Amino acid sequence: MVAADVVVGILGNIISILTFFSPIAQFRQIVKRKSAENYNGTPYVATLLSCSLWILYGLLDPDDGLLIFTTNAAGAALQALYLVILFVYSTKEKRVQYFGFVILDIVFFGIVLAFTLVAFGESSRRTFTGVLCATFTTMMYVAPLAALRTTIKTKSVEYMPILLVFALFLNGCVWFTFALLVTDIFVIVPNALGILLGTIQFLVYLKFKNSTPEECDLENASFEKQIEFRDIDIQDSNVKSNNVSNQKRTLTRLDAFPIIRSPSLNPNRANFNFQHEDENGHGVMN
Repeated sequence: MVAADVVVGILGNIISILTFFSPIAQFRQIVKRKSAENYNGTPYVATLLSCSLWILYGLLDPDDGLLIFTTNAAGAALQALYLVILFVYSTKEKRVQYFGFVILDIVFFGIVLAFTLVAFGESSRRTFTGVLCATFTTMMYVAPLAALRTTIKTKSVEYMPILLVFALFLNGCVWFTFALLVTDIFVIVPNALGILLGTIQFLVYLKFKNSTPEECDLENASFEKQIEFRDIDIQDSNVKSNNVSNQKRTLTRLDAFPIIRSPSLNPNRANFNFQHEDENGHGVMN
């Protein structure tokens, strides 16, 4: 008879691999367009490092670590494939950035591996690696909280990746159950946190899912109107202040350099001077 932890572990493998396959549609579009545009590949660099650490953790526990090893080996392979696609279809600047990140991943993993094998005994190696793995898994579960903040601020679920949230929530439930069956604290803690954060995100989604886009658009439109009117008021005040300063400047120049003209004895010439001074606005009638 197959043990319960093996069944749950196999189910966890299936769900985790499906989660790793979730961005495949975006990468099909990248290959089709032959351009990655502004697609952000940083999460795949972080996931690659996380999977690599879990692979090491699984290898250090031959009894209960096999199923952990298999799912993270598949995850690491997929992250590497995504990064290769991004490297091929990104700009030169992005290529240098991704190449540098991958090198940092390799260097960091190499340091962890060497430090684990040299600095710790056989009984402590798994503990040290487990702490690192739990930390990176917690960061993975915390990542969607940025969209949660946007959802609460806009009162709209448009920017909440609910399918990803559901996949991570289900993934956390399965691996939490697996960890309870094999009594693995380093798998229990991050996945328990993942369940908690997933529940919070579901509650927020249920609260705002009925919010109509029109309401959100009206709020945004009114806010933009307020900003527009405020800009107009500021521009008007600036124009008025500039006019006042120009008038002061003109008066100051006139006061500093008064124009004094002697009356002409020729009437025709006097009329000509009066008209000329009146047009320019600089004369003083005597």
